[in-house]
Amino acid sequence: MGLIGRVIGNLLQPELVELIAKRDFAQLREILCGFSAPDLAEIFTDLKADDEAVLLRILPHALAAEVFEYLSLEDQEQLLHALGNEQVAQILNDLSPDDRTRLLEELPATATQKLLNLLSPAERKIALDLLGYPKDSIGRRMTPDFVSIQKNWTVADVLSHLRREGRNRESLNQFYVVDEKAN
Repeated sequence: MGLIGRVIGNLLQPELVELIAKRDFAQLREILCGFSAPDLAEIFTDLKADDEAVLLRILPHALAAEVFEYLSLEDQEQLLHALGNEQVAQILNDLSPDDRTRLLEELPATATQKLLNLLSPAERKIALDLLGYPKDSIGRRMTPDFVSIQKNWTVADVLSHLRREGRNRESLNQFYVVDEKAN
């Protein structure tokens, strides 16, 4: 944990716990949404799992999933136990495939199966495909969420495609040029 995150967490922790006790979710959301996901993850680290679960529930879904990705595996596991199935399903479906695989491979088989059952059919297929690769292989670390462009596209076609698809991708630092056989 970084020094700044630790200081922020120590300063905010009593106020956050008090606001949770008061059920002042609007104020909590306003405070939390002022921080970046990595800072929120560091703030969450010093809280009890039940308090973390409350805070994660009031964040916008995209931010909650991003914060979850920055937590340690141990914190992720504790938080999953504190959340209800609906919130767990939302987080798991929103996680990037490679981060979700990292979490699932660390859990006991029964917990992994339970979590896999919470995924949407499309996300479950992706998770099972990635978990099918040998442990510690590059296949488990890769993300199937990449941008492909057709070899016969113009620069204008590529830029248009990136504007449309880029928002839905974890990373835009690599593009794969494919032909009509691959897509």
